[in-house]
Amino acid sequence: MKKICKGLLVGAVILIAPFSQAAVVEWSYNVTTEWLGATFSGANANQIVNDSLISWGRAGGDHTNPTQSAINSRSGIAISNSPAMGNVFTNGMLPAPTNIITHYNNTLSSTYSTLTSASILTTLDLTPVNPVGPAVPQFTTNFFVDFIETPNTTPCNFPSVTVCDDIFVIQFGALNTEFVYGGLTYFLSIVELSGNLTPLPDATCARAGKANGCLGFTTREKTFTPAQFGFFITTRPLNVPEPAMLGLFGLGLLGLRAFGRRRSVKK
Repeated sequence: MKKICKGLLVGAVILIAPFSQAAVVEWSYNVTTEWLGATFSGANANQIVNDSLISWGRAGGDHTNPTQSAINSRSGIAISNSPAMGNVFTNGMLPAPTNIITHYNNTLSSTYSTLTSASILTTLDLTPVNPVGPAVPQFTTNFFVDFIETPNTTPCNFPSVTVCDDIFVIQFGALNTEFVYGGLTYFLSIVELSGNLTPLPDATCARAGKANGCLGFTTREKTFTPAQFGFFITTRPLNVPEPAMLGLFGLGLLGLRAFGRRRSVKK
């Protein structure tokens, strides 16, 4: 985590640009991320699907309890810190933290159906506070997650700490996007702050049925793995190397394909 933050800070310092007189110095933001839906491998998932939680396994089980037996257990993926609100400085050296997605990976009996995919909607509201100005039109984006619940038997056929780690693969748009406000162009750069979201090994991508270079994370049995998202706003593109860059679970997960087109607002 310290190594990633240091890399982000260095990148921000190198790419800081001087302000023009009309540039927005500070923005308030509101980022909301929610699950839109999920698919499962069969009819015996006993699933819970709402805005903040997708869970599957034993009916009445607790996805936050890793000590339950496989027949009594549940797993889940949960969104927290949504909505995320705060202020962010243009060309600031620290990212604005947003939403967190956590996988609760508990050992499940093969009796239960499991999650196979899910979709997410993220919205971002930006309003200038220094100088004060009208809000930027709301940004929205969808992104998609493929989930592979692996059997708990060897061989795993991909790099795995436990037998066998589960796999998340995330599909999203550009990591850098731009928008126009008051005649000036700003760049939004999405980052993942925990260091858990990375390009996966080729064998892991293959096990997930994806091409080499897929982005995601693997999660050990009986552990909880968070992915913390954040963003920068700059007046030049901010080039941060993988694995720090990332776009939606959108902005919180704002992977922002919708951010890919320019938006112009007159003050």
